Amino acid sequence: MTPEGERALDVTADLSLEVDGVPVQIRASGSDVAVTSGDVRRLVSAVRLAGGATTQGTPGRAQLARVADTLAEHGLTARLDGPAGRVMTLGAAVDSAAGSGLLGTRHARVHPAGALRSSGPAGLAAAASLLVLVAVLARRRR
Repeated sequence: MTPEGERALDVTADLSLEVDGVPVQIRASGSDVAVTSGDVRRLVSAVRLAGGATTQGTPGRAQLARVADTLAEHGLTARLDGPAGRVMTLGAAVDSAAGSGLLGTRHARVHPAGALRSSGPAGLAAAASLLVLVAVLARRRR
């Protein structure tokens, strides 16, 4: 059960796709969702472009916080990994005071080493937009 007493989502997925030529692997089992890309920097760029096209602006801190909180509300945890390691974790299994200060929610954790080597700090909010896709797909399956 989620903190609000709603039933948590259970996701099973093994999906390979390309975002503007960047390979992305999404695997999910139960409440854990793993998003992996061999080129997080290019992925972030493509997601930023797509996010701007749909929202008339680039995804930012508020959108990232909303994604993290929505995942948590549904009992899901999503992790974004690149070749340099974990970039960020969002959702139910995260309780981060640093995330609260940096991103506006305790349900988000940036992993500095992986983030700096993979996409740089400016691209983190945009990378989370890919996780929005996962949240939307999971919600529609409900």
